[in-house]
Amino acid sequence: MTTTETRPAFFTSPKEITMRSVVFDRDADMVAVVRDVKGLMIGLERPTGLVWDVAYGRLRPGTEREERQLQALAKLQRARLRGMA
Repeated sequence: MTTTETRPAFFTSPKEITMRSVVFDRDADMVAVVRDVKGLMIGLERPTGLVWDVAYGRLRPGTEREERQLQALAKLQRARLRGMA
């Protein structure tokens, strides 16, 4: 049996976006962490070190599942940096 998660609505203002929150970029089709808010542009970062900017209207809040995926990616990246993966 699987449960379905409803997708949150997209942001309607950059003021709704907080630093270090998990968001989903529908252009890049990736989940990321907010590293800064610069007007209408939002700076994003992944645990691998990938950083990019995107317009706030292309983002939605990340789901709990996506947050767990990002945490797992961060754990894998730390292991890789230690030379264990």
